[in-house]
Amino acid sequence: MAWELCDLYEVFDADPPEIKAGKLATLELFAEARANYLEGKLAEVARLFSECWRQNPGDAVAKIYWERCQSTLRNRTKIKDRLHNVD
Repeated sequence: MAWELCDLYEVFDADPPEIKAGKLATLELFAEARANYLEGKLAEVARLFSECWRQNPGDAVAKIYWERCQSTLRNRTKIKDRLHNVD
């Protein structure tokens, strides 16, 4: 399976009122997580997106970013283990 980078866009007006309210409540947290994501601070990003998702389980975009972080962090660990022959 090949991965391709893509941009994610948020459309608040299409969300049910409770999801939209949750996203608005976590907007600052989400923005902080996104800024850290662009800087590559994945451990912090995973924590922040996890908190967004915890506060608003209907926020699929926060979940996607959290999953991306987890996958990248796992892959980095595997690479480090291979470099140190820890398999």
